[in-house]
Amino acid sequence: MNFNEFLEKEVLSFKDKAVFDDQVLSEDKNQTEHLLSLQKYVEKIITKRRLGAGKEKLKIWDKQLKKIQKDWGVPPEVITAIWGIETNFGEILGKYRVIDSLATLAFAAKGERRRALFKSELLALETIKHTKGIEVESLLGSWAGASGHTQFMPTTYLKFSAPFGGKNVPNIWNKENPLDALSSTACYLKNLGWSREGFILKKATKPKNLNYLKTGMNLTREKGFTAPFGHSGTHFKFDKNASAIFHYNRSELYVFVVWLFSSALQRSPQKITWPKNREQISPSEVSVMQEHLILLGYDTRGVDGKLGVNTKKALIDFQKAIGQTPDGYPDRLIFKKLLAQPSP
Repeated sequence: MNFNEFLEKEVLSFKDKAVFDDQVLSEDKNQTEHLLSLQKYVEKIITKRRLGAGKEKLKIWDKQLKKIQKDWGVPPEVITAIWGIETNFGEILGKYRVIDSLATLAFAAKGERRRALFKSELLALETIKHTKGIEVESLLGSWAGASGHTQFMPTTYLKFSAPFGGKNVPNIWNKENPLDALSSTACYLKNLGWSREGFILKKATKPKNLNYLKTGMNLTREKGFTAPFGHSGTHFKFDKNASAIFHYNRSELYVFVVWLFSSALQRSPQKITWPKNREQISPSEVSVMQEHLILLGYDTRGVDGKLGVNTKKALIDFQKAIGQTPDGYPDRLIFKKLLAQPSP
């Protein structure tokens, strides 16, 4: 089945309108190459210029952001931080046609589950076209199909978009007026569990006998501890507000950047002490680590360059075997120790 046949069978409305985009497929295949450490991610996102722009946006939209906070409980600084991180306050809304990105990935993304995911997004885009009257063929966004000031996927738009003032069809793509997008972002976070009385992150004393396999954020953990630099670095408590942000973008790094950026916008900036002796290895090195762990009998359930729970457990078991603190943190020292182990 070719691309046009796929559209004719699955999403007829977009036949002869969507174009297969090789660049989108290339971006999808090379995601792990773009991953950064927490320190590098923070330095890339929270620049002096972006922080200054964020403070200016808070002044410009002060009354409206306070109304959004009253409606949904999400502080202006958090909404503004997400806006700045996602599109640099609407300056970078994306260069890919959403229809092309979603159709390409629905047809050719790696793995049946991912293709099904993007097919559902493509069908949601079709629903937006027919029920909301939006000219979806002209929408631009990220290579993965997210669009608007705060980068909503079509299913998210259908479920959680909320126009500022509660009238009309939400227009999250209006470059000159971000209010529908900001209101929708707050609505989305509220529905993901945001609490007015909650917090995102707090520095904490390391609990005794902490099981590092049970630290960190995931889709089922609303609150707990996270240790982004392993046992020797700062430990943090997180609660359901962190969980809401994690559901918005499933990356712990993203949660940290939203927390740091929003605190700086509140003029009470949080600081992290970056460890000098625990440099995290790259995604390609994680793949090598996984291969060596498997050779030594520690099952990572595959080689994908990602530090998932199975790889973390395997690394913890290896650390225990060689007498290292079992925190599952893939720093360069443990990587070298692993490579030095003779294969059975």
